[in-house]
Amino acid sequence: MSATILSAGDKNNAGAASVNNDVPYPNHLYACYVIFVLFVVTVLSQLDRQLPTLLVEPIRQEFAISDTAFSFLQGYAFALVYTFAGLPLGRLVDQRSRRLLIFFGLVFWSLMTVYAGFAQSYTGLFVARMGVGVGEAVLAPAAYSIIADYFAPSRRGRALGIYYISIAIGSGASLLLGGLLLDLIPEEGMTLPFFGHLLAWRWVFIFAGIPGLLLSGLMFTIREPVRREVGQRLNVPVAELLAFLREERATFSRLLVYPSILAIIGYGSLAWAPTVFIRRFEMDISHSGILLGGLIALAGVMGGLISGHLSDYWRARGLPSARFRVALLGQVILLPCVSSWSLMPSPQLALAVLFVAILGLSIAQTAAPAAIQEVTPNPMRGQVIAIYLLLGGLLGIGLGPTLVAVVSDQVFVGEALHLAVSSTALPVSLLGLWLCWSGQSRYALSRQRLWGAA
Repeated sequence: MSATILSAGDKNNAGAASVNNDVPYPNHLYACYVIFVLFVVTVLSQLDRQLPTLLVEPIRQEFAISDTAFSFLQGYAFALVYTFAGLPLGRLVDQRSRRLLIFFGLVFWSLMTVYAGFAQSYTGLFVARMGVGVGEAVLAPAAYSIIADYFAPSRRGRALGIYYISIAIGSGASLLLGGLLLDLIPEEGMTLPFFGHLLAWRWVFIFAGIPGLLLSGLMFTIREPVRREVGQRLNVPVAELLAFLREERATFSRLLVYPSILAIIGYGSLAWAPTVFIRRFEMDISHSGILLGGLIALAGVMGGLISGHLSDYWRARGLPSARFRVALLGQVILLPCVSSWSLMPSPQLALAVLFVAILGLSIAQTAAPAAIQEVTPNPMRGQVIAIYLLLGGLLGIGLGPTLVAVVSDQVFVGEALHLAVSSTALPVSLLGLWLCWSGQSRYALSRQRLWGAA
């Protein structure tokens, strides 16, 4: 099936496809500029997505909600629409202008972030978070698809690795910027013309959403790239996609699920990390945001660079499962650290162990898009990436924060959030390690079927 898709395809489109494959890749400097623009947009998306992590206590106090109720704001309010909107948007990514899809998504999620600052009820804030999810659903499938068409396979791992760093920087920036704003804005809030008087946490949402509106025009400075590695029609039916995934199920059952496991760990731990430091070590909310923001950004950048370099290096050496092997390395680093950081006796030790955990998490996460694209025909990439995001959204973004909150509220009653973080991370990490370890040989076979001996 996979070899047929790559080589034969639709006879009516074979000539056009071969022309596309012969078109040289764009100038490397221009391709790097495209990465820069997508990098900026993704930093903004992560900033808006992760912001509630730092605002647990003020939002809980204003709306009188439990940890579990707050976890729905951070998790399923965003995740459900993010994941299910991603499926039809993934098909559009495979057929329509990807830069325009990103532009409209950016404007919409930025407006909804600003709206969150004016929400007058828990329901209103829930709707705002759903809106952010709808807008952001198009970004990852479109960005990964664009990058794959701007960079040759020999450079693609590093390109995707550098781009993926934006997720870590955006996550860190959300805490860093939020911490700085909370430190600068009086606790009782402030008054500005046209906005009136608002509490500090509301201003954080407003100030986070405005940059996306101002910078949305950057998407018109990049060109829509030629679609490459296509010897087939662009509009692949859903039935054909499902048939391909069934044929390669031994690989994709692991390749698409392991990032979801990482997302459960990442969103479960990092969504509650500031609160763990606030409750267990009595750290000031703004101080915890600044410290954790810098730590997440630095560890994420290092992990992304290591992941992208190893991915291309091992591929150049001819290792058939090179890109997926990087994920296995990340899982090995992640497992002991993510299970123990919240149990450390001091904030310094907790930060140090958390740093290593995020490093491993970033190495494994960054490997996913390149690994998926390596064994997926071009016209299916947007849809397969959308499935990858759907699983990551439902299991990771949705379940991750909520799982920790339910265990904290129902099992470790009281101020034992750190125990809930540790006890949920360990079994999930073990599953992720098994998926990556057991999938190495299967991945190599799928790659060989698609690419032959290349």
